[in-house]
Amino acid sequence: MNLAVRPLPVPLPAAAAFLTLLFLVAYWPPLKGLAHVWQSNPEYSYGPLIPAISLYLLWKRREGLQAIESAPSWRVLPALGAALLLSLYGVLGSSGNIALPLIPVLLLLFAAFCFGIPLARRLIFPLGFTVFMIPIPAVLERTLGMYLKSVSTSLGESMVRACGLPVFVSGNLIDLGVIQLQVVDACNGLGYLFPLIALGVLYAGVFERTPWKRGCLVAATLPIAVAVNGLRLGVTGLLAHRFGRAAAEGFFHDFTGWVLFVVAFALLAAVGRLLALFPSSAVGAAAAAPPLEPTAAPAGNPPAAPFAVGVLLLVVTAAFTLRTQALPPVQLKGGLASFPTEIGAWRGAALPSDAETVAASGAQDAYNGEYRDPAGRVVFLYLGYRGSAFLENENFFHSPTVCLPSGGYRVVTERQREIAGDPVWGRLRLTEMVIEGEGATMVVYFWFHTKSRVTGNKSVNRFHLTLHALARDNTYDLFVRPVAVVAPGESVADAEARLDRFVRELSRTERRFLAERTAFL
Repeated sequence: MNLAVRPLPVPLPAAAAFLTLLFLVAYWPPLKGLAHVWQSNPEYSYGPLIPAISLYLLWKRREGLQAIESAPSWRVLPALGAALLLSLYGVLGSSGNIALPLIPVLLLLFAAFCFGIPLARRLIFPLGFTVFMIPIPAVLERTLGMYLKSVSTSLGESMVRACGLPVFVSGNLIDLGVIQLQVVDACNGLGYLFPLIALGVLYAGVFERTPWKRGCLVAATLPIAVAVNGLRLGVTGLLAHRFGRAAAEGFFHDFTGWVLFVVAFALLAAVGRLLALFPSSAVGAAAAAPPLEPTAAPAGNPPAAPFAVGVLLLVVTAAFTLRTQALPPVQLKGGLASFPTEIGAWRGAALPSDAETVAASGAQDAYNGEYRDPAGRVVFLYLGYRGSAFLENENFFHSPTVCLPSGGYRVVTERQREIAGDPVWGRLRLTEMVIEGEGATMVVYFWFHTKSRVTGNKSVNRFHLTLHALARDNTYDLFVRPVAVVAPGESVADAEARLDRFVRELSRTERRFLAERTAFL
């Protein structure tokens, strides 16, 4: 019998289970990083529940799925190949923002290719639901978080004021007179929004059959999350005014959050009950919710050829994604604490680094320093070092284009800059930002570099890491950020000239330091 039409000797569930196991092996690096995010970021602590719910949804549909005749679609192969290549770039370049969102897409594409588009359509909801286990990109999270924090602060202020208490709000600071409360990033409402949207989609998909009602349920999650977070801030302010700062921290703070999340879900359920009062279109409801239980016996075993190609694709993918795990970390003897305090004519001293901030930045080791030239002009230097450049997407360097605005700084300009005459790189291309904050104007340079490639763009840095990974060329990754404060009587151009001089001296010192102290095992 021709392989193209020969069926597998095992039924569809066993074939699907084997492919899923291979998929988990092939994408173990980003999945391992995803688990790290669930453990370290409270806003995604609900993450492990998402795949469990997806498995339950699949289990509920198991008999209906088995009754669908396997009809593999070779037309899906180009899209599957393109998605695999893009995911490889994300994994090898340690870019979780690329690799992780592709996981639900790849699962559906493999299902469509190996078992048929009709079956894949029935899997859109249970497999597509896994998108809620994936963190949103940092730049979108920061932007959305800042907006939600501002709205929630205003709502909290209104609630406190409505209760007859004097309150003054400046930015994200709530001043109650006897106590001041800072609305930090953890209170921006994302902790409500992400799981509530997931619950809204689950509620709509399981209990609602009419498309427009499903859309209303999902859309209702955003105002509910914002309103409940504002309520939480208002309640926290009232409790802090009555019982002191302890009521705004620790157990009481966390307990209030859990109680109000239950309130948010109750409000979502109330919206669902309200929508039930409106008549549904029988045709639309039937089309949106085909029967889950089969009316026929299980279909035959799936064809062997597409399954064999799917297995081959996953084996090749695993060969690439797992190859960087064999590369040991590049050790830095003495760490960055031993970085020179003399850089050409500049003399400096190390500054203390907050361990929590360093860890959040994605660095394994960091250095903060203040340097002065013979005229007394100052440049601040930050270095972040990763000996494990291929990080399985657990965490990675954050770009100042995201971190500085979220820290309250206003970006005046952001552009690419090239420094000619660099003794190491020749023409050093970096990113320049002019920012304002804390009553000062600052010029910020930053760039990333491996042992042989340099760029001021984080995405290009990921591409450089991909090239190193494909060649099995082990490397470290270094983030460099010198900052000059524009002094009174100075212009931005003066600060740029000072940084240019410093960078040229820094490149030579840094290259010598790394050459002497890095150990490639």
